[in-house]
Amino acid sequence: MTGTLRANPDGLVAVAGALEALAGQLDGLVGERAGRLAPPGAGGDEVSRTVGASIGEAAREVMADVESGARRAGEFAAALRAQAHAILTADTAPNPAG
Repeated sequence: MTGTLRANPDGLVAVAGALEALAGQLDGLVGERAGRLAPPGAGGDEVSRTVGASIGEAAREVMADVESGARRAGEFAAALRAQAHAILTADTAPNPAG
């Protein structure tokens, strides 16, 4: 039994669903926009090549961060669902104390 713990398993599941939706949107963003963030081919001069490489690297880092955030949101959602399940299991378990 959860004793005096007050929790709303349905609320946890709802938040988990919202986090999963967010993770899906972030994944879609990465898939859709990653290619468009690549800078056009640099010109022949050193400055153009350096700027192009710098912009490209920054875009890759941003996309990696977004992917990481999406993965973490999904993991958090899974943890919330597991907590909701554990609370429901505890609430429906027989009370050994009677």
